[in-house]
Amino acid sequence: MNHKLVKLTVAAALVSSVMGAANVMAEEIKIGVVLPLSDPLSGYGQPSQKGVELVNSMEPTLKNGDTVKLIIIDDKSDKVEAANAMQRLVSSDKVDAVIGEVTSTNTLAMTKMAEDTKTPLVSPTATNDRVTRGRQYVSRVCFSDSFQGIVGANLASRDLGAKTAAIMYDSSNDYSVGLAKAFRTQFLKNGGTIPIEVQAPGGSKDFKAQLSSVKAKNVDMIYMPIYYTEGALIAVQAKQLGLNVPVVGGDGLAADPVFFKLGQDAVEGYMTTDYYSPNAKEQTPEGEKFIKAWTEKYSEPTHTWGAMTADAYKMIINAMNQCDNPKDRVCVNDKIRATSGFTGITGTLTLKDGDAIRSAVINEVKNGELAFKTVVNP
Repeated sequence: MNHKLVKLTVAAALVSSVMGAANVMAEEIKIGVVLPLSDPLSGYGQPSQKGVELVNSMEPTLKNGDTVKLIIIDDKSDKVEAANAMQRLVSSDKVDAVIGEVTSTNTLAMTKMAEDTKTPLVSPTATNDRVTRGRQYVSRVCFSDSFQGIVGANLASRDLGAKTAAIMYDSSNDYSVGLAKAFRTQFLKNGGTIPIEVQAPGGSKDFKAQLSSVKAKNVDMIYMPIYYTEGALIAVQAKQLGLNVPVVGGDGLAADPVFFKLGQDAVEGYMTTDYYSPNAKEQTPEGEKFIKAWTEKYSEPTHTWGAMTADAYKMIINAMNQCDNPKDRVCVNDKIRATSGFTGITGTLTLKDGDAIRSAVINEVKNGELAFKTVVNP
């Protein structure tokens, strides 16, 4: 037999053997995802699902060859369902990490289970300060309400020149309360006054009494840390009452097309504090790739919450790639918490005690859609 042929046959056998061994060694990594895919908050959950599924298709394996499987659960916009979903993922599905939830109240329902079972939990957009406070296994890729509220207050005082402000918020909503508190503290610190605060409860349809009270105070601007449906209804009713002052909201105000469909031209000029804008001229290399992939797959503009959820995935993958055993949840969590200068889709992320230290974006509604206005650094 030809010696060269023998050598080639042996070499082929060795390569085949090594590849076979690698395939045997490759494991399945499970990442749970808890999102509000139905009911009132689905406008946040559905684009978040698109984002995490897209990034998983773009990065389906770890650097060691392990495949990454997503286990997605709909919590039906309910905090009890969110807690149950976390319980199931940890106890039954034996996940290695969890992404979720995208709202503060529902994430807070999941944090105890994360701590008790030492399961890394990363929220894309839960901004309430209590989400990470005193927690070792809970992190987020968004900034906190205390930072976001300060940015909103400084925008009101410095850019809008407001001396007086009204606050419309929902006292039953952790997110709304946290933002209102941070705005209030900073606006007063800036020398402004807040002559009136009114309630805008989630699920309400008529806000004319509250808006009439606000109009009577003749304020320079309104701070509105509430969700998109109520925000749009308030905008329409404010216009009907002739209340025409600048409005600033948080990241959740214009995060769903419902805001624009219901609000129509009444929401024109509304401003929001946000994490990211796909409309900004400067994008990270990862952001450019993601925007291109999103547009090709979904034939629609990239959604901020989809990009943020994708970054939660990327941060977990980055941490797993640094551990000898990516199923070692303590190691993975340690690496997540040590994230520093990590460039993702929505910007560069550094975590401190589980909170993202990152720039804030100011977006403004122009011609029926969010347009990038400016960046505010921490």
